[in-house]
Amino acid sequence: MKTTIAVVGAAFVKEGKLFAARRSYGSRYVIHKYEFVGGKIEEGESGEQAIVRECREELDADVTVCRKVGFSSYEYPDKIVDITVYLCEMPGGYTVKEHEDCRWIPFSELNADEWAPADRGILEELREQFGANYALVTGATGYIGSAFCKELASRGENLFITGRSTEKLAALACGIMEKYPAVTVRYCPCDLADEKSRAAFFSAAAGYTFSRLINVAGADIQKAFGRYDEQKLVFQTRVLFEGAVSITRFCLKYRAEMLSVINISSMSGLYPMPYFAVYSALKGALTNFSLALGEELKGSGVTVTAVLPGAVRTRPDVIEYIKKQGLWGRIAAKSPEFVAKRSLKAASRGRAVYIPGVANRLLRAFTAPIPLKLKLKFIAKRWSRTEKDAF
Repeated sequence: MKTTIAVVGAAFVKEGKLFAARRSYGSRYVIHKYEFVGGKIEEGESGEQAIVRECREELDADVTVCRKVGFSSYEYPDKIVDITVYLCEMPGGYTVKEHEDCRWIPFSELNADEWAPADRGILEELREQFGANYALVTGATGYIGSAFCKELASRGENLFITGRSTEKLAALACGIMEKYPAVTVRYCPCDLADEKSRAAFFSAAAGYTFSRLINVAGADIQKAFGRYDEQKLVFQTRVLFEGAVSITRFCLKYRAEMLSVINISSMSGLYPMPYFAVYSALKGALTNFSLALGEELKGSGVTVTAVLPGAVRTRPDVIEYIKKQGLWGRIAAKSPEFVAKRSLKAASRGRAVYIPGVANRLLRAFTAPIPLKLKLKFIAKRWSRTEKDAF
């Protein structure tokens, strides 16, 4: 009876490439073949602990284990090898200690014949999971987020979508894949205001390659500062700014060679807005973050576009409010589909800041020369009786 050996392997994925180590020793079945860094699970070890130990021994590298991504069993003439592969991160460098060489191989160039037989069964599974580029969309089930998803799907782009409701995400994903069978839609719920929820999302999304990031998630709370409670204040701050910044940092770790980042800010962030103080400050911060990050990453293959919509025809209460603004309000307000399509066009042209709609751009130009003191006085008078709280 053949002995069954339980082993683990580490799958490192970066920019659509898989880390491979070539064996310099072993039987004729594995010598000079590529394999996952890893080895036998020692007595008393978990799979995760074995991965950490093996990577230190073979690469002199400290790694973080994200999640299990594959299992395969292979029968050699003298033994059976059960290999469990974990997606891992290697934040620092490495030193080749026990292999002939190591290299990053694009998923499109993986050749199973060049790999150890026990590792081959997992390659196709990894290729299916990580071999394609995805557009990551936050706030995907909202009016603007779903408009972006549908527009991207119509262009044949795969989607990785997130929002707070699993049911809504599943319905959106099914609807898109039914209409566009060639498009893959993956989803994972996430409450951007909750650090543990974000950590769980990062673990689930790790390893996928992102060619787009569209930060749409928002918290439509607009009211006088004195009317906030602590819970709403923290929630809005985390969703509108902290969550977007955190997701951006994650996405840069798993970016494709070219990455387009679109942050949905607001015209409300152009100036301080009394009675919208928190909302306008956070949207202004997001715009400034986008501009600064775009400059930092210039020439790296990453572009960052801040989109500043005016009124958007979304919820019934918002549409009713737009109607009360008269002819100009109706002209300036845009549909979510308009915002999505025009924003993608602006990003493709490398625009750092984009305001959808001619009327909104004219409004921006007209109000720019007006002294800030007068703007604040006008805004305070106009918005003192307005309050929105959709959460």
